[in-house]
Amino acid sequence: MCIPKYEKQLARLHRWYERFKQIDQGMPHRFPSEYYEDKVYAFFINCYHLKDWIINDDSIQINRKERKQLVENFINQNECMRICADICNGIKHLKLQRIRSDKQPEFKSKHYSLTLGGGVEPIISVKFYVETAKGKVDAFVLATECLRKWVEFIENNIKRSKIN
Repeated sequence: MCIPKYEKQLARLHRWYERFKQIDQGMPHRFPSEYYEDKVYAFFINCYHLKDWIINDDSIQINRKERKQLVENFINQNECMRICADICNGIKHLKLQRIRSDKQPEFKSKHYSLTLGGGVEPIISVKFYVETAKGKVDAFVLATECLRKWVEFIENNIKRSKIN
């Protein structure tokens, strides 16, 4: 039995999520603050681009055109995924050319917390916020929802199809 290629990207997404979780909940402070931002951005970029891995994975027994429509519908029907798409494309292009959400999301604020743990290194946690047209959203909560939605989508739509 062949393991679907999109599962590599899903596993990568889980690893980026774990890095984001550490940043959100606290980790040894070893890097300049830009590194933490880069990891958060990487989560959203990898999250949105899981769609391309699913669309282009010909081991999935749904024809490519139907796969593409299925994935696009999934993104368009889930607000968290539309926001994720806008975040990803905003990072990639600096300005959004095609808006999927009506939220106009942007990373504009973050809250740093630095504590001295029992070890030598201080512990940092960074709470990132996405500013939207409708208010501030906790970026980690958004990431958690996006990952949950992908897992649910894959379980209900992709894994139920036969794999080559």
